[in-house]
Amino acid sequence: MCKIQLRSILLVIMMAVFMQSCEDPYFPSEDNLATLSDDLQTSGDPSARVAVGSAASTLNYQILYAGQNTNAGAVTYDDVDTNDDLTDDALQVTFQSSSGWEFTEIHFFVGTSFTGIPTNKSGNPQPGLFPYKSGSVAGQTTYTFTIPFSEIGFSCPSTTTEDFFVVAHAGMRKQLAAGGYQTESGWGDGLRLVQRGSWGMYNLIYITCDINSPPKAATTESAFAFDGDPSGCFQNFGEFIDNPARWGWTNGPYSPGNYKFPIYSGAGLCDITKGVLVGYLFVNYSGSSAVFNYQLNGTDPATGVPYSLREVHAYAGNDLFPKISNGAQQGDFTIAPGKYPVKAGSLNTQSYSVTVSGLSGDIYIIAHSVVHGFPQMQ
Repeated sequence: MCKIQLRSILLVIMMAVFMQSCEDPYFPSEDNLATLSDDLQTSGDPSARVAVGSAASTLNYQILYAGQNTNAGAVTYDDVDTNDDLTDDALQVTFQSSSGWEFTEIHFFVGTSFTGIPTNKSGNPQPGLFPYKSGSVAGQTTYTFTIPFSEIGFSCPSTTTEDFFVVAHAGMRKQLAAGGYQTESGWGDGLRLVQRGSWGMYNLIYITCDINSPPKAATTESAFAFDGDPSGCFQNFGEFIDNPARWGWTNGPYSPGNYKFPIYSGAGLCDITKGVLVGYLFVNYSGSSAVFNYQLNGTDPATGVPYSLREVHAYAGNDLFPKISNGAQQGDFTIAPGKYPVKAGSLNTQSYSVTVSGLSGDIYIIAHSVVHGFPQMQ
C-alpha cells in the first residue's frame, strides 16, 4: 500500500534559510510543537501513519481550525487505486467538518516547492489561486479531492520518497441560535506562512508506495464505543431490554464536554479481549447537541483490507437506552441499532460524523457501527 505521512515539522525549520519572502515564515517554539503533536490522536496502524511534529507521531490527518482556535474538523490524506490495477495512483484529500460547522468553499494546494504556494507580495496566502477548488459547497460537511499522482509529479511503483507541501483552506460557517451564521476562515494545522498578517498555515507530507496485494474476501462485524468504568454491558440490563443476548455498551452519564472512546468490534459478551480495536469515537457535547465523529484506522491482518464504516447508529439522551418511537412497542427501551434515533448507511469511509440534537443535562451515549474488513467465516 502507498503510504502518506506528514513529515517531521522540525525538518521544516532546517529549510527556513532557503525560504525568502517579505516576512520570514513563522516557526513555533518547541513547546508549541509538542502541543501541536499532542492535539492529534495516534493511529494504531504503522503502515498508514502520518507523522506530525516528529517522526514518532502518527495520523493521516490535520486538525481543521476555524478562526485560529476552534477545532472545526479534519483534513484526511489517503492513497487510492482509482483503476483497480493494484497500484495506488492518486492522492485523496477529504475535508470533514464537525461540531456544527459547515463548508461554504474549499481550496487546497499540494506541491513540491514552498515558493509554489500562491501568495501576495507580503507572503500572505491567496486561496483563490490554489490549484484545487470546490466551488460553492454551502451547507456541506464533507468534500473530497482525488488528485492523480501524475499532476503532482509522483508515480507508483517507486522506491523513492517524495516530499510535498500542503495548504488546506476552507470557508466555514456555523448556524447561530438567534439566526444567521458565524463565518470564519478555516486552515489545516501546521506552521504559519507569515508571522504577521494571515494566520494561514502549511504542512508537509511525504509519499512512498509499492504495489498493493490483491485483497482477500472480507465481511463486516458490529462494533461499539466503550469507556471502561462508565460503560454498562447490555447483558446487565436483561430484565427490560428487548434482546438480552445482544452485546454492546451504554456509556455515561456525561456532562457537556469532549470525550474519546475506543471502538471495539467482535467483543462478544462485552469481552474486549475477544474484540478488535478498530478506531475511536470523538464526541463533542455542547449546548443542545452532541457531535459523534467516528475515526477508524488500521488494516485487518488476515485480509489486508483497511477497516471502514458501512453503517453508523447513534444515541444520546438522558435515559440509559433509546426508546422505540412508533409501532406496538412505542415507548419501550431498545438496544437494536436499527431503532436508534440517528443513523447512516451505505457508507464506505474511515471517518464519518453525525449529530444528535435536542439534548440537555447529563447524557448517556451508545455508538454502534458496522465495520468492514474482517475475514469471512469458512
